[in-house]
Amino acid sequence: MEERVLLPSPPPPPPPLEKKHSTNKLELPDFNPGTYVVQVPKDQVYRVPPPENARIAESHKKAPPKAAKTSRCCLFCVLFFIIFFVLLILLGAVLGGLFSMLLTPKDPQFSITRFKVVETKPHPKYDVTLEVHNLNSDVGVSYKNKGHVSLSLRRQEVASGAYPSFNQDAHDRTTFGVTLTSSKVGLPKEVEESVTNDKKKVNVTFSLAIHALARMKMGLLRSGTMKFDVTCNVKLDTLAKTTQVLSQQCETKRH
Repeated sequence: MEERVLLPSPPPPPPPLEKKHSTNKLELPDFNPGTYVVQVPKDQVYRVPPPENARIAESHKKAPPKAAKTSRCCLFCVLFFIIFFVLLILLGAVLGGLFSMLLTPKDPQFSITRFKVVETKPHPKYDVTLEVHNLNSDVGVSYKNKGHVSLSLRRQEVASGAYPSFNQDAHDRTTFGVTLTSSKVGLPKEVEESVTNDKKKVNVTFSLAIHALARMKMGLLRSGTMKFDVTCNVKLDTLAKTTQVLSQQCETKRH
């Protein structure tokens, strides 16, 4: 019997090769007929901003020039005032220097005209009346209220007070009073004895120190602030009812 040799069946044919699309081509989805899609690169897309954005942009453009103009005006005003005050100070210094060089004003002359103990307890008070004489015939004096007056007994301060402010014309005599108050309770022993002794007059010698600030003036010219230190040694016959000035010596120094 013949043997049949079975031959293997031929392999199935390979599937049909699909067409490869190039990588640089985009695959587009299927659309219905009559529909088209246009793709534009992003760098070529132009948008028109709404009108509100245009108004905002305009307001921002106009604001900086106005602010810059305002800042320039403020800077100009500040510089103007600085220059003005500097020139004013320089002018005052020049006039003060001319006043000092061209004129040699005399110092004021002080004297004590009246002295009285007005209170003895708890803190003693003294009323002192002084007279200041302006020896200059064409120069006035303006005293400031930042002066100080102190009263001492045997080199120990017993009372103090403020120096008044006033203006004095040329070649004028001005009388003024100061009230001096003690910071301690009770009178010094020597002062108390002179106040209470009616039968016998007890002499007392005080030292009055004045520190005054003043400016000399002649017409439109004004000097700088001057310091006057005045020392008066005064001897009183008694501090009882009526007090008389027996002797005094006042000296004025200008700084």
